[in-house]
Amino acid sequence: MNGNAKKLLAIGAVVGWLSFFCGSFPGLAQDNLYQSLSLEDCLLLARQRNPALRGARERTREMVADYEAARAKFFPRLTLLSYYDRVDPERLSPGGAAGNQRLFAREGLTSLTGKQILFDGLKTYYNTKAAVLGEKAQQQEVARTEDDVAYQVTEAFYRLLEAKETEQVARTALQERQKFLEITEAFFRAGKVTRVDALKAKTQALEAEQGLVEAVQAQKLAKEILARTVGLEEKSGIDIRGQLPRQFTSAGDFESLWSRLKEANPELKALKLELVQSEALIKAAQGGYMPEVSLQGAAGVRHRDVGGTKSEYLGGIFMEFPFFEGGLTRAQVSKAASQYRQLLEKQRDRVDALRVELMTGWKEVENACQGVTTSRQNVAASEEAYQSALALYRVGKATGLDVLTGELELTRARLSLIHYQVLYEIGWSKIKQLLGEINSPQTTTSPRRGVGQ
Repeated sequence: MNGNAKKLLAIGAVVGWLSFFCGSFPGLAQDNLYQSLSLEDCLLLARQRNPALRGARERTREMVADYEAARAKFFPRLTLLSYYDRVDPERLSPGGAAGNQRLFAREGLTSLTGKQILFDGLKTYYNTKAAVLGEKAQQQEVARTEDDVAYQVTEAFYRLLEAKETEQVARTALQERQKFLEITEAFFRAGKVTRVDALKAKTQALEAEQGLVEAVQAQKLAKEILARTVGLEEKSGIDIRGQLPRQFTSAGDFESLWSRLKEANPELKALKLELVQSEALIKAAQGGYMPEVSLQGAAGVRHRDVGGTKSEYLGGIFMEFPFFEGGLTRAQVSKAASQYRQLLEKQRDRVDALRVELMTGWKEVENACQGVTTSRQNVAASEEAYQSALALYRVGKATGLDVLTGELELTRARLSLIHYQVLYEIGWSKIKQLLGEINSPQTTTSPRRGVGQ
């Protein structure tokens, strides 16, 4: 085997090992990890990385811990007690007078004590019930957060797509105005137009360049917003793939959507569970007015330097009645009742707010459907008008102002069409977010059935 062959084998081995390690440790091969993400890819990454969603899931674990803490009082409490004590042997006897009886000076105790609550005014029962309801409410809150994050990612995705499409329109507008500038300058040199026409054409070309610069910067900002919403730490390499919708369907009857929302919205479900939880907490607080009955027992060994070592036993049913506690229970009941009333007002406020949000999304979809139809017609008409004005300008039968006006109207029509296409997707995403359907695989994007408009 010659030297070149050995070098090739060595290089091949190194490449193989690098491929193995990059495949085994994804952190070593992340250069193109976030390139050309689809909307589904962005949503999947957001479910894994979005900090708000991860915090909501962690909050569920807190609710589980609250439930375990509440139900712990159903079980007996065992305590191991041990101490060693030294006292003055010259102290008075238990009768209160000095005597000839020798008193102990050192004492030690080791005891195991158990306590089982038999009745505590149902505080443990209602606290446990409230903890279960709190966990269920938090699960609905996680679902609501997932829907919110999915909507934010969808909106950021289509805003970035809008920025990319806007950049293409800006480039096309710049090319058209540069082409017109060349024609105008040629006519100016030939003496067919005035210097004012050439300056106007140059001004329009410079404005098109400015529009392109702004479109590029807007795209960078949209990428930053999308990366932040998804929860990516590396934001520079992110890009997307996708296209604007081509077919459009109406959102349908608003009252029908509202009826579905009241049944399916995760936030309203969470509020209903929180109201039931609050009622349970009120009853748990009222349990403080009742006595506590418990079964207690103890067994241990006590040792004294006088008297020796003896076994001790204790057992019985004990009742503790809250005779005076400085108004603690009354304050706890009042607080729980106030929280219940706050939830009622919060529910009423959120119902009104959700209706407005649903109507906003519904209006955006309806406006977008009509706006796309109008914008498509406007693009076709503006394109025809621009081409006609340019053709007439070439033969001297139209002014430069006619061509510049046609260019401006055509650019506006193209941008308007893009705006309504994006508005349609965002409006549908808002509706599905409120209905709790945005994370469904079948409804990740808006319906594609229906006649294209």
